[in-house]
Amino acid sequence: MVLKHIKNDLTKELNKMIFEEEDGSTIEVPITAMAIAKYTNDDRYYLFLCDKNWDVQNDYLLDNIEESMEFAETNFGICKGDWLDS
Repeated sequence: MVLKHIKNDLTKELNKMIFEEEDGSTIEVPITAMAIAKYTNDDRYYLFLCDKNWDVQNDYLLDNIEESMEFAETNFGICKGDWLDS
């Protein structure tokens, strides 16, 4: 269940994922959104890094929602006030 998310601002690149293809070429995927989610059978929280289509490109497993927001602020400049309830 997604608990919080930020606005998916296509003009603001938060990070970039670089994927290497089998032929050695690379693809860059801009991260433009984030979400915090919790699965029913897990006590921990996931911070999802998403692209412009909300496809998850990477995630971080954290102990609680506060730690997730602090991690996003420290590593990606997302202020606590940027989070919206989902």
